[in-house]
Amino acid sequence: MKQSLNYLTISTASCENYIECSSIVLQNLGQVFPFKLEYLDLSLHIKMSDFEIFLKNSQDTFIKLLINNLKGQDILSYIKEYIMKKKRELASMKDEVEEFKLYDIKVLR
Repeated sequence: MKQSLNYLTISTASCENYIECSSIVLQNLGQVFPFKLEYLDLSLHIKMSDFEIFLKNSQDTFIKLLINNLKGQDILSYIKEYIMKKKRELASMKDEVEEFKLYDIKVLR
């Protein structure tokens, strides 16, 4: 999987215990990403601690587009901090575009 994955969609909505399933996915997912991932769509229940692990584990992967269809705790501050620290590209988030520009981050529409 390290070499050929371009598009990935994950949802835990059909899991009986979706909170636990989401936690397992986030804690392990970043470890198996290729160097570049074109499209990532996550529909998960997010706990901050799990999301932080995900970001640390996926820091060597360039994710071109993150669709954040996330449930649970507010993780926007973690996304901002991670992207601003790493100077990553970010798909358009209408309410946040101007703030990202202040940090000289390229925002794609």
